[in-house]
Amino acid sequence: MYFTAKIEIDPAQLTVFKKIKPTKLFGKLLDVLSFGKLTERQEHETFTAISILQQLNMGLRSINIKNVVRLAVDDYDFYLDEHGAEDDLDEAMFQFKAKVDPMESELFSTVYLVLEHNHDALKYLVEIAILRKHGIGEYPIRINVNGVLSEFKLNDGETKEQLKDRIGKVFGKQDDYDNFLEIHKAKFNQFVDALEQAILKFIHSDDVVKTVHTEIIRPKRTIDNPKEIRHERYGNPIYYGYYGYDNYFFYSWMWSSSLYSHNIYVNDCHVVDEVGNGVMGVGENGFNAGDNNAFNVDEPFEAPSGLDDVEYFEGSEYQDELESSNVLSDGSDITDTSDISDSGGFDGGDDGGASRSSCGGCGD
Repeated sequence: MYFTAKIEIDPAQLTVFKKIKPTKLFGKLLDVLSFGKLTERQEHETFTAISILQQLNMGLRSINIKNVVRLAVDDYDFYLDEHGAEDDLDEAMFQFKAKVDPMESELFSTVYLVLEHNHDALKYLVEIAILRKHGIGEYPIRINVNGVLSEFKLNDGETKEQLKDRIGKVFGKQDDYDNFLEIHKAKFNQFVDALEQAILKFIHSDDVVKTVHTEIIRPKRTIDNPKEIRHERYGNPIYYGYYGYDNYFFYSWMWSSSLYSHNIYVNDCHVVDEVGNGVMGVGENGFNAGDNNAFNVDEPFEAPSGLDDVEYFEGSEYQDELESSNVLSDGSDITDTSDISDSGGFDGGDDGGASRSSCGGCGD
């Protein structure tokens, strides 16, 4: 179990619209035959990579977020922390400005800035993607926040069984579980709100869209140590494999089986597969985890039946199981955690819901 938030920001910057002709031969032929009617338009932001990073730098520092793990442009890493360095935001910015001149910074497609932060019992990964070119109506600044429970980090010399015993206190009674979840969910929401407001102080915005929810991993098999965690470069940042994070993430891979063995009532969450693709969204009514094998890692995945507020998603590693259970409708959403620069939009959140606010005056 971990928390995730996604924030899309439409900065109040000048934009230009450019026609994008098809690149493949057949597409070019159709474009000619249709007198250019198939040509798409694309929105280009006029800010430079350096200017937007400088604004983000000020916003992040204002709430003491200054520990960078990655700074990349178009998938080229200008800075990647492989040793757990602290307070390296200035160093990452220096590396970037030293290697990219102002003219080149106007030619980027996507800039990625990934930071880590510890605050109030949670450890965060904050991934910011800045898109200079994007579809009309899509927002060029996309922020993906993951939060894990820092108290359940696997300590040096600690075994899986010892960690499982520590986690077990959360599942003793239903009230214990509910209270624990609500307390940490509130802390996560407060952090996300503070992050949003800090950035908007320095980046004037026309609009903001935000979603927040809880994700529970349903593994296909039991894993015995953090080295067995699968990494996904283009998923949620928690799956990337950044230095030191697997020890913090390991407890999440035991959460599903603990829910099942303690028959915990589960609601308001998303269930995801081993690389973060959405399997199902559980609504307010929920169900008891011990009633079926949806969370039982020792058995094949079973889609809960007869529930009105469970939504199933296409595109996960449980696609075959969902199809065989006939729970996917023709209108099922495709939900995954592919890189936020490519996803185009974010799925709606259960916990905290989705908020859309007009921020034309933010930062004044």
